[in-house]
Amino acid sequence: MSEDLTNPIRDAPAFRRLLAARTISHIGDGIALTALVLLVQGGLVQGRPGTGTSVGALLLATSLPRFLGPIAGAIVDRVEQRTVMIVCDVAQASIFGVIAWLNPSFPVLIGLVALAAAFDTLFAPAGRSALPALVRPEQLMRANAWIGMSLNIQVALGPVLGGLLVSALGRHALAANSLSFLLSAAFLIGLPPLRAPADGGEPRGFLAVGVDGLRFAWRNQVVRTLIVALFIGVAFAGLDDVALVFLVRDTLGGGPLAYGLVGGAYGVGMLAGSLGLSWKGTAAAAGTVFLLGWVATGVGAVLTGIAPLIALVAVAQAIAGAGNAVDVVAMDTLVQRAVPRHMLGRVFGLVGTAAPLGHSLAFAAGGFLVEATTPRIVFLIAGLGVLFVLIPVMLVLRRADATGTDGPSA
Repeated sequence: MSEDLTNPIRDAPAFRRLLAARTISHIGDGIALTALVLLVQGGLVQGRPGTGTSVGALLLATSLPRFLGPIAGAIVDRVEQRTVMIVCDVAQASIFGVIAWLNPSFPVLIGLVALAAAFDTLFAPAGRSALPALVRPEQLMRANAWIGMSLNIQVALGPVLGGLLVSALGRHALAANSLSFLLSAAFLIGLPPLRAPADGGEPRGFLAVGVDGLRFAWRNQVVRTLIVALFIGVAFAGLDDVALVFLVRDTLGGGPLAYGLVGGAYGVGMLAGSLGLSWKGTAAAAGTVFLLGWVATGVGAVLTGIAPLIALVAVAQAIAGAGNAVDVVAMDTLVQRAVPRHMLGRVFGLVGTAAPLGHSLAFAAGGFLVEATTPRIVFLIAGLGVLFVLIPVMLVLRRADATGTDGPSA
């Protein structure tokens, strides 16, 4: 199939609108998170220098609403999704505008940040489940790769822009995020209506719709495997986040700059992985791509653990980052192909909750493991754990590829 036919950038104007909206709001999110951390730590919000506890509370406020993913998915499957996305963007623009101009007290700030994260949690399954309505089936993987690349641009540019804007504007730097959401909403207005098709049953209550999503996810072998594997895999892979600073600074004797460069290498790898799939594409099945990305993630962690030099640690982290980006793209594609359109919101709500749960477990165990062992051993545990989880996943996905389970299953 020719390049022109499989690249949605070329012949799917509605998808280009969604991509533009997501890219703008993702960059704004990166600016806002960096700006909020700097403002809290620097005392511009509380009137005094922030503590580790206050910064932790801020980050927790951005994370806890992610556990509402199943509820968000049930809402998305019952309403028109374009409207949901526009409302979420306008609401987040308003919230960050209030923070930028009114300088609320710290408790109010925490509440507003959590509310913004809740709207973002609602947007996520709406955007992901709407994608099959905007592109052809053969374009799904590349479309997901383009969306993934927009998120990775946030990782690469958001912190830099956030730091520059805070230096120049103080707390008013958050107005940039408010503007990004308004621009995103302007692009989304041009999308066609995106109501999920009815499932053919009688109108039911919200709880019944949510239970149907849980039941479907459990009965569908591909979806069940992906959700469980994502939770366990992230629980292992997330140990890296805790151990990396100790590996670079204590084990290898690097400074803050070395740590920043190693962390940046992971982001560069993510950007390269998503860019490769979005621009060049691949003839491999989504299940095969997912497995290859998973292997790269695990191997990258193992290589990080045994690398004798900081430069080699950076290379290993770039490999892991590329694998992570490829995993996300392929997983979204597998879900979109295995799940009927009217169930996608609920399933993506569950998928979007598995990773935060895994991260929570990793953060809880990571510090203990670093204290009880060494950073190198923690990376080996992380990498080998990720590769071990691959075994049952490989059996399921290879069977799905062999039987051609690309369309929605009953």
